[in-house]
Order: sequence, then C-alpha cells, then structure tokens
Amino acid sequence: MTKAAYLRVYSPEVAASDAPVPGFVRTYGLLSEEAGQAGWSVEWDGRRLTCPRNLRLRVLESTVAFANTYRGMGAGLIPEGSAEAADAELKAYRRANPEHRSHVLVSAWHVPVRWFVGFDPSDKEVYDGPNGPRLRYRADIEPARRRIANAHRVLVNLGVFAGPAEELSHLVDWLQPFSADSMLELDYASVSELFDPQELVFDDSCEQIQESVRSLEAGDMLAAGECYGRVVTRWAPAFSVTFSN
Repeated sequence: MTKAAYLRVYSPEVAASDAPVPGFVRTYGLLSEEAGQAGWSVEWDGRRLTCPRNLRLRVLESTVAFANTYRGMGAGLIPEGSAEAADAELKAYRRANPEHRSHVLVSAWHVPVRWFVGFDPSDKEVYDGPNGPRLRYRADIEPARRRIANAHRVLVNLGVFAGPAEELSHLVDWLQPFSADSMLELDYASVSELFDPQELVFDDSCEQIQESVRSLEAGDMLAAGECYGRVVTRWAPAFSVTFSN
C-alpha cells in the first residue's frame, strides 16, 4: 500500500462535496483514498475546523496536472482521450461549484522539501498512529503564508533557483484564497512508518530548511547548501521509492 504525506488546510467554514470520483481515473492509479470518507476535523485554538476531502475535485486536478506534465516530457502515460475527458470534467465541476477548492495536497512516499518552509520547528507534534509514532506540524495560516512568501521572495531575488521558486509560487497561490482563521497542517501520516521511531522523533528537516532560507537571505550559499543537503540526504531513500514507482 502506498504511504502518503499530506499538506492540509483546516477552515471554520467549508464548502464540501462527496461527489464520486470518475471511474476512468482508477485505471491509472491516481486515487490514494477511499471515496465516501468523511473530511478531517480538529480542535484548534478553541475552534472546530474542518478539512474537506473534495475527492472528485482533487483527483480531477491531479489527473490533469499529471497528464500535462508527462505530455510535455513526450510520455503519454495517460491517454489523450482520458486527459481531455478529465480536463472537461474539471472545468464543468468548477463552473458548478465555484466555492469549492482543494484543501489537501498529497505526496507519495515522502514529504516535499518545500512543505517545510511554512512551519517553525516549534510547530512540531508527535502523535500515536496505528503502527507507531507519527509526526506533524500545525500552524496558523497567516504566519505560514508569510514564511512561504518570504522564502519565495528570497529565491526570486537570487535568480538562480528557478525551479524551487516556481514550486513555492504555486504553494503561495494555493494558500492565498483561504480565510485568515484557517490552520495549515503538514502530516507525515503513513510516511512516518518509513523511519525508525527514534529517528522520526528527532527529525530536524524543518529546522534545516528554515536555516537554509535564512542563510540564503544572508548571502551564505555554502551554509544554505549544507542545510539543504542534510534534508535531501535524510529523505533520499524515500525519494528513491517515489521515483521507482
């Protein structure tokens, strides 16, 4: 079973949908959750917040993005007809449900490095999972947005990290529509099980990425590279599983 990590936005007022996932999507293995599952809910700062799954929307978005990515690489992993059908269904869904948006990003086998940018090391929490300890970070969305926007600004100003800057730009755009009283969560979820429990508890990926950003801002490229390299080395085994699949 594929292990996955999640970046979720929890909000007090949520437009949710339990519309079914298109059948053809299952053929390409792009569905990592069971249809019909309820959204996630948490108590945060004395409020009840919800992160809806909106699975149909998310799967259509990921299918279109996946098809477009590999079309550009000359590899039609999703047939053109299916890609066009997904694009048409996505446009129709958005016309019918303009208030709905994706509250969840999913990553198989690893946590993308850019996800750590939104959090302070003090946001770290260890919790009990079905197969041992798991790790997550939770933060109010406003400081999270500021951290991501600042890191994006630093990379853009340097002008030598176009790829990471573009990825952070997408993250900035994704977070922008959510209300200021929302909460952002990075959940290692079942990816936690790839690590020894003690190694997981002392994982300092977030600290290293924040230090890398500060070093870049100060013009210390060597220190920034060392911090970033430690994180990439830690996650290298998970990356290898991701790309082998």
